[in-house]
Amino acid sequence: RLPVGPGFSLGGARQPALAPPLCGGAAQQWPAPGARATASAVAAAAAAAAAEGDEPVKYSSVGQSVVNLVKNIVGAGMLSLPSGVAAFSGSPSALVPAVALTVLFGLLSAYGFVLIADSCNRTGKSTYQDAWASLVSPGSKWLPAFACFANAAVGCICFSMILGDCLSLVLSPLGLPIAVAGRNSVMVALTLVVLFPLCRLRSLAPLAKFSVLGNLSNVYICFFILIRLFDGAYALGGPLVAAAPVAPNFVVAAGSAWSTAAHPGVTVLLSMLGTAFLAHYNAATFYCQLAPDASGRRDERFMQVSVLGFSAAAVILCIVMYGGFATFGSSSAGLILNSYAAKDGLAIVARLCVVASLITSYPMVFFSVREQFCDGLGDRGRELWASRPDAVTVGLLGAITAVALRLTNLGKVAGFAGAVFGIYLIYIAPPLMALRALQRNIGEQPKGWKRTAGAVVQVMLIPLGIALSAVGTYQVLMK
Repeated sequence: RLPVGPGFSLGGARQPALAPPLCGGAAQQWPAPGARATASAVAAAAAAAAAEGDEPVKYSSVGQSVVNLVKNIVGAGMLSLPSGVAAFSGSPSALVPAVALTVLFGLLSAYGFVLIADSCNRTGKSTYQDAWASLVSPGSKWLPAFACFANAAVGCICFSMILGDCLSLVLSPLGLPIAVAGRNSVMVALTLVVLFPLCRLRSLAPLAKFSVLGNLSNVYICFFILIRLFDGAYALGGPLVAAAPVAPNFVVAAGSAWSTAAHPGVTVLLSMLGTAFLAHYNAATFYCQLAPDASGRRDERFMQVSVLGFSAAAVILCIVMYGGFATFGSSSAGLILNSYAAKDGLAIVARLCVVASLITSYPMVFFSVREQFCDGLGDRGRELWASRPDAVTVGLLGAITAVALRLTNLGKVAGFAGAVFGIYLIYIAPPLMALRALQRNIGEQPKGWKRTAGAVVQVMLIPLGIALSAVGTYQVLMK
């Protein structure tokens, strides 16, 4: 993230006022972009910070970064994937192409995530938009900045709305007055008591322990879905099937498993998977706040974080999609937990886990909103963040909550933001930056077949992104 004022680091931790951003800039003990730093250089920076009376920069370890990345990727959106399969088939064999597509999109999304960090490393920039400006076009810097802001802001608004709805439903059986247990009251109380303390943090590192809770919640949801699949509670004659909102429904596919994907309804799943792994608005933040190795480099460690984080997220998404659809088939609800009986005790806990998962995801998405807001105001925004960080957080969090209180359905806006801006951040902008770096020979470039293969994949990603954006926009307009 951008150093938004004298004495503040990428994640908001204090560092020497003369020190440049962790991802680039050359001054005194910090290496120039692309150069190898030394362990003594990092130690010198910490010593300088101590001499200034500041805290050392708060870096994230590989483990912390992986935990945060998985939580950043995996949210309530995973619960809609079974309905994405049901949109094109009611046959269990449809899960074969569905799982394959999920893995493929996970790989492509991870590749785009790495390309963003690589662009930051080559240019010495610490934000997505600054890397774009250096490599592609300074005049269009606003495009990735607005895309990051729009996706993150809409995400926070959706999180607030879902949290308000879920918690008010959980509290409704207690018979509490509407002023206490109503949707708006719950949303305001949750923002003040829980979300604000988390959002006022300035670094990703302290969030790791909260992300662990969120990831454990997601693990429970996965186990719950698999338990209900294998214990037969919702199968024909099962103890809970009569209490389910809709009975499970399956059909036998006429052709092979892969032939099920020929149905036009597969575009619904494609539009979901296109942004299912979206965390790219925070790619530069993850890279810049990752602790460097002994030589001062981050590239290998960031590759580990990306591989582990996206792989774990893909496993979670596949389990939820497989287990949910294999239980309910074409009857799978848009939010798969709504397919389970209201009296199902394990389902009640799963719904509470969704709340925990969203709460722990919220601050990481909010970080991007705050970063883009301050960066968009230029020097004035950086000075405001440096002098009144809590006021910035309160203002943005209050505005997001106020919008969430007024709205009851953000489906089309959220879908359009994902189809246009989310796809751009994942599949279009990263390869464009990489190709420009290759064309201008910025930084150390691969040789031989690796150079050719990389360029071919990057070129192919751009039309894929455009196609996915068109499909996603079509699905939004058809709703």
